[in-house]
Amino acid sequence: MATGAGMWRKAMPAMLAAVLAGTLTACGSGDGEHRQVVDKAGTQVTVLDNANESVYTKLQLQGIHTVDGVRGMDWLSEEVVAVEKENKALPAETVEGQQRYPHNLYLHDLSSGEEKPLLEGQKNYGFGLFSPDRKKLFYREMYEATGLGWILNLETGEPVKVSEAEFMTGEGGWSDDSHVIFPDMEGHILRADAGGQSETVTETGGGLANNVAASGTRIYYITGENGQLNAYDTETQKTVQLKQNVVWALPSPDGSRLAVVKRSGPGKMTLVLCDSEGGEQTTLAEGQQIFGTGWSPDGSMLAYSVTDGTADTEQVFITEVESGEQTPVLDDVHLADPLRWSPSGKKLFASTGVMAESGYQSKLYIITLS
Repeated sequence: MATGAGMWRKAMPAMLAAVLAGTLTACGSGDGEHRQVVDKAGTQVTVLDNANESVYTKLQLQGIHTVDGVRGMDWLSEEVVAVEKENKALPAETVEGQQRYPHNLYLHDLSSGEEKPLLEGQKNYGFGLFSPDRKKLFYREMYEATGLGWILNLETGEPVKVSEAEFMTGEGGWSDDSHVIFPDMEGHILRADAGGQSETVTETGGGLANNVAASGTRIYYITGENGQLNAYDTETQKTVQLKQNVVWALPSPDGSRLAVVKRSGPGKMTLVLCDSEGGEQTTLAEGQQIFGTGWSPDGSMLAYSVTDGTADTEQVFITEVESGEQTPVLDDVHLADPLRWSPSGKKLFASTGVMAESGYQSKLYIITLS
């Protein structure tokens, strides 16, 4: 499938063992000047002191690193992240007058800047998510807006296709260490295991499902133009309609709460904290757009971005859920993907991108909390 698969099978098990054993050195963030550009293994890394003081809360920001040219996927460990980037070692294709290289997946060491291939080849790979036990990677073989889902076994290097059905590339995720869920283009929600065996869990009965997420015995998803938030129980096999006008809904790690972004008026979105049945408890933020919501691993904090309408860029915040206190951490960015926390909850990354004359430019921000 991928031309780098042989290299992966030989080199990856030893490197993975080193990562999980913590032998990779820690990243020294926040120790340089206000802006310092460092060349690590040929990758340009910008180290920034925190320019945003934590004025709303006791949360302290240690520093911010940026890595140019990569799009963050997920955390393998505190110091190693999976990234997507152009593979300029392979031939480019000319599309609409522009040179386009295949997008491949790598493991990026934040300390050294070194990268190891996860998947290389002429096909485009992206949207990678590690299983909760960090032993497998759910990724997409991308076409345009759709693609095929695959699971890569990190110990053997063997990829397995989860289904012949295409689905939207940004959809789907892990339901446990061995299963993924995702919606197809026909109104079905499917579950597949690491061996590639898939089954239909439920049918929406109302067109495409999006924002599919599993929490315990429940599967949450959104359908229809009215943004209907639904919850399907895999034990009772019953579906409950929870709310309307929902754009995003993300269950907390323990499943007791939902972070819900809803349309609350013309050109207005609101981030609300709800119980597992959709009952609203607290309003956390409002803006023209709210995107990228991510729970910290212990469920104590939420990260998200807000566009207030005065500019076309976003500001990223972290809110402490119990107190509602808010810390701004990034300004003037364009998020490409949801914000993702490291396993310890002490780091957060933001994948951003802008269109330039040379094409789409990616930049990864690593935010370290003390």
